[in-house]
Amino acid sequence: MRFILLIVLALGLIAQNAKPPDAGRVKKALERAAQLEDAGKAEEAFKALTEALDADPNLARAWRDRGRLRWQLGEIEFGAADLNRALALDPNDPEAWVVRGDILSSAGKLQDALSDFNKASGMGYENARLYSSRAVVLVKLRQLDKAIEDFTRSVRLRLDNPGTYKDRGVAYTLQGKMQDAMEDYNRAITLNPNYAEAYLERGYVYGQLGQFDRAILDFTATLKLQPRNAKAYTLRAAAYQNLGQPQAAVVDYSEALKLSPNAVSVLLARGAAYAELQQFELSLGDRSRAVELSPNSAEAYIARGGSHHLMGNHDKGMADRNKAIELNPKLAEGWLARGSAYYLLEQYEKARADLEKALELNPALEEAKDVLAQTNEKLKKTTEPALAQKPEPVPESSLSAVQTLAEKQVAAPVAAVQTAAQVAPPQPVATAVALEPKLAAAPPEAATQPLTAESLNMLGRELNQTGDFQKAIDLFSQAIAKKPGFAIAFNGRGYAHMRLGQWKQAEEDFSLAIKTNPRYANAYLNRAAVRTKLGDTAGSQQDSAVAKQLGAR
Repeated sequence: MRFILLIVLALGLIAQNAKPPDAGRVKKALERAAQLEDAGKAEEAFKALTEALDADPNLARAWRDRGRLRWQLGEIEFGAADLNRALALDPNDPEAWVVRGDILSSAGKLQDALSDFNKASGMGYENARLYSSRAVVLVKLRQLDKAIEDFTRSVRLRLDNPGTYKDRGVAYTLQGKMQDAMEDYNRAITLNPNYAEAYLERGYVYGQLGQFDRAILDFTATLKLQPRNAKAYTLRAAAYQNLGQPQAAVVDYSEALKLSPNAVSVLLARGAAYAELQQFELSLGDRSRAVELSPNSAEAYIARGGSHHLMGNHDKGMADRNKAIELNPKLAEGWLARGSAYYLLEQYEKARADLEKALELNPALEEAKDVLAQTNEKLKKTTEPALAQKPEPVPESSLSAVQTLAEKQVAAPVAAVQTAAQVAPPQPVATAVALEPKLAAAPPEAATQPLTAESLNMLGRELNQTGDFQKAIDLFSQAIAKKPGFAIAFNGRGYAHMRLGQWKQAEEDFSLAIKTNPRYANAYLNRAAVRTKLGDTAGSQQDSAVAKQLGAR
């Protein structure tokens, strides 16, 4: 009993000796902290808040504000600890829940962050930052409809924040609502003409719509504001590549690689541009480097295999295609690549097996359909009793690489751009303009034989690859004259017209391809791009939607 009494007396003495908070000192420290933060002096503001807490350790507001500053200074764990202390002292402070939600979001704890934001919202807290922060988390969780609702609430509460418009534009982009996205990016740039991220995002949308000239202007604007933005160089390079300017693309890809030397997708894209320029050694170098950096990437092996075939190293090329299939047997492009190589090496039975496998995995893969049709034609001829003389061997220089999935993802302008609001980058999105499939030309028929429609079509495709579009148009026209319902040839001729800027003729050809084959996804994609050039926005959006329904990627 005496022992307990002594403890009680001791506690009483401690309580009597404890100094009460110095209200004047606390007030001055808080005022000084606010002034320093407004002046951009975060570290000095942090010290002022620490002084306030020394004077009153139970000041929840000071713990909250100091935690926010620690987070902004990169001290995420310490910032979270301060917020935990603030909420322990005052669990009814909605601003503290929002700040801790921001900290958890930056640490990748999305569900916990969402819970904190919902707690603040449940208190009836109407705040633009709450809604925009929660929207960013919802975008990362791919709950895009809910994210757009929150961004819109934020905009209504604060009309002058360009960041919210830009972030909502990203959400619209991920939904494929390009016109809505464009309006938000325009608004963001109007509010802040030096908003580099908004130019970058808008340039991406222009690329998706096939307006590559405008995309280049926006990426250039980004680089003027942020000269070390590797993504802007990469996307501008892709736009140049889509415009048939591979040399300009190489320059920009090289700048991107100076900033990010180990970017595998950029190495593959530059390798494709080098191949287009017939600089095969340089192309092989980039693709080999990609394999070294990403030894488990099937796409990298497919690309390098293409370079080996182009240079006549068929054993190495086939080994790379085999490796790609071993690494990812469910990747249709791997089977397409090996099937195309077998076709070019005149091993038609093996080619057919691989191409059929590619189409089993991806029934919408137009390139596989094209090569399979040519393969079946070759196999059919071998069963006819009166065979024409054997075709000449395929020249090694005509063994062009099948364009790989990885190259398409970068060369199209890709993939939506990661935003400054930590919006997670989406899965790669195919461009609105699908490059005409890079199939190798069939072996030329013997001089004594008239060329078939199929052979004329394949030769036209080869000319499309080399950029001789006018001659390609002539060959496609001859193919169509021999086979009036030849959808692939209409699409090839339309592509040549498109590359020459002959938009009306291109639209007519793509329409004929679609009329002949209403499920021709590639033709819909190409017509969508052309209609954009012709000012037919509604028609372009409709074609893009149909292509997506048909499985275009």
